[in-house]
Amino acid sequence: MAKKKDDDLIDEYNDAMDEDIQSVYPEIEETKEPKKVEEEEEFEELIEEEDDLEDHLDFVMEDEAEGPQYKYLDIEIHQPESINNFEVVIKNQSHGFLNIFVNHLLALEGVILAAYKKTNIEEPRIFIKLKDGYKIKEILREGIDSLRTEVLEVQKLFNKLM
Repeated sequence: MAKKKDDDLIDEYNDAMDEDIQSVYPEIEETKEPKKVEEEEEFEELIEEEDDLEDHLDFVMEDEAEGPQYKYLDIEIHQPESINNFEVVIKNQSHGFLNIFVNHLLALEGVILAAYKKTNIEEPRIFIKLKDGYKIKEILREGIDSLRTEVLEVQKLFNKLM
């Protein structure tokens, strides 16, 4: 008789545990309808509300202005060793820009040596050695001007293709 009571208690306990587990973890029904459709509808409603708002106002809401299309070079010029050796730090530039800029510098009269070094640890550096009598700022301006003219020529050719 003691075994029957123990078995009954165990059965009641197991039944209670099953009910608790089901109450904690409800059955999940899968929905086949994607939520993206609702988001798209909400987005379309927002656009319609904005259009209605513009209709009621005396002025047209302007889009946010984009930033300028140009970018200035952030340059620091150091003269570490001798009069004709220079180290130019150009911040936030890629290998592509540095490579083509060094090639334009090498094509200029008065430049003996031009090379760049770019690592992930420090800002890119261009090392330039000039002949006597040449000024670094003038050389850099000439290099930038020659690069600018080449970019404009490429843009013209590209526009002709389109």
